[in-house]
Amino acid sequence: MPTNPIAITVTGHAERSFAPNRCVVHLNIAFDGTTRAEAADASSKSAATLTQLIRSLDRTPARPVRRWSLDQIQHTRYRPYHPQGKKLPWNYRSTATGSVTFRDLGSVATFVDQASAIDGVGVGRLEWKLTRKSHAEAVSGVRGLAVHDALTKAEDYGRRLGCTRIEAVALADPGMLNAGQRPDVGQPVVRALAASAAEQVHEHEGLALKPERLRVTADVEARFEAY
Repeated sequence: MPTNPIAITVTGHAERSFAPNRCVVHLNIAFDGTTRAEAADASSKSAATLTQLIRSLDRTPARPVRRWSLDQIQHTRYRPYHPQGKKLPWNYRSTATGSVTFRDLGSVATFVDQASAIDGVGVGRLEWKLTRKSHAEAVSGVRGLAVHDALTKAEDYGRRLGCTRIEAVALADPGMLNAGQRPDVGQPVVRALAASAAEQVHEHEGLALKPERLRVTADVEARFEAY
């Protein structure tokens, strides 16, 4: 058994998946017309209808919407392509983008169904997220698991060397103890995973939404002395 302390440097890794508690619905409005007024009027009408739909959700007792935004309508023009290079009349386009953040995930499917039925409105994507508080709690928990993983490794190394006591002397984010040697790891991150079949499915009139689970990963570096 070694008489002097032996330095043991290890990395710890952990990852867990969490169900989201927020959903951001990204929306867009687009109309083309032969005149600016034609495209602009159609976009304004659909934007007003969409705004009315969103505000109606705020008047319900559940208040499923956390926040929402809708940009001002943008107006552009372009000439259609002609294979023989002829100069065709201008076409006009009016567009707008927006987003709606839901705290009640069960209301998302209904909203997507209603919003996509509005003329000119498209649903771009659904972004599943955690609140800041939930995210911080998830990262803290997973980081703790990464520290435990590092300690377990160090204890295993120590036992194989015949050591009976392990003391931590340094704990750091990836790259801090051995700078530049671990480019594949970093700060705790959140990634989206496809939800398993056991996850809750939110349905509305045939439209089924399966929230993606969010994977939180964490890595740490630790140095121990074994006696």
